[in-house]
Amino acid sequence: MDNHRKTVLLRAVIILLIAGAALAALIGLTDRSWSDRYQLRENRETGNQAFMDEGIVEWNGERYRKKPALTLILLGGIDKDGTEAASPRVNYRNGGQADFLMLLAIDHGEKKIHQLQIDRDTMAQVTVLGVYGNETGTRELQICLAHSFGANPEDNARYTVRAVRTLLDGLEIDGYYMVDYSAVPALTDVLDGISVKIPDDMTAVNPEWYKGHTITLTGKEAETFVRTRKTVGSGTNAERMERQAVYMRSVIDRIHQKLSEDQDFASELVSAFHSAAVTDMTDQRLMEEISKARTYEVLPVDRLPGSYTQDESGFIEFYPEGDSVTEWIMNHLYSVR
Repeated sequence: MDNHRKTVLLRAVIILLIAGAALAALIGLTDRSWSDRYQLRENRETGNQAFMDEGIVEWNGERYRKKPALTLILLGGIDKDGTEAASPRVNYRNGGQADFLMLLAIDHGEKKIHQLQIDRDTMAQVTVLGVYGNETGTRELQICLAHSFGANPEDNARYTVRAVRTLLDGLEIDGYYMVDYSAVPALTDVLDGISVKIPDDMTAVNPEWYKGHTITLTGKEAETFVRTRKTVGSGTNAERMERQAVYMRSVIDRIHQKLSEDQDFASELVSAFHSAAVTDMTDQRLMEEISKARTYEVLPVDRLPGSYTQDESGFIEFYPEGDSVTEWIMNHLYSVR
């Protein structure tokens, strides 16, 4: 196996180890440029900090306490297509978009892993930088754009974490892990293909991809399967997220098989993976989380209910429903006192 292929495989598998799930949806094709989408209203208000205090909180007439043994990790799949050619960086807005966002809540007390997938088009308060890299306030933008801002990958990640944290009522996030979406084709090929059942009619993409048909995806086919949006169904990101989940479930079986064949696989991956992703967690911290969480129950991927709209420029916006954010936090990360 050539070095490039090994590197891409490592990118994908380390996240699978941390999550206990196949986060192969680190893709999400960017179908418009940042500059085309930057015509949204400015809002300098800070987010609700209701969950900054980790003590007791009241909600819906009940008193809740945050679970004591939680680790929250934000995983991001970054699309840098068309951004790396510009040098030097232009206006601190070339970090690429976080087209896949997953919050992992590792509950060491109950030995469970909760997963919240955040739609890339979710409207959120995003920190905006001026042409000299200074923060100029926040704007309500699609959350995927938070990663565009910053002078380096670490800045890009921190601004993404900030946007997610604000969206989630000020919830503290313990660490982040950002990787490039290009892992999908190589990962699929290394696993000798991934079998999936087509959830929606995709014959516009491939005549063999009709609803209910089980196929084995190769590398490029897998990339198409998880990235295609506009020519499938309603064209929203919700249907693409469902296909990503289908792909995840199939990959996890293959990954677990590989891990069962080589118990030393995890430590080798962490050692080799250090320079292939952007994270604020040390190798030791990663190995500790892997070691503790690898036998935990991985719960199904959750998504916030809400509605899609289209702005006057034709861009999709997703708005979470009512108190759905707070409800998810209270139901998964807090317990009734």
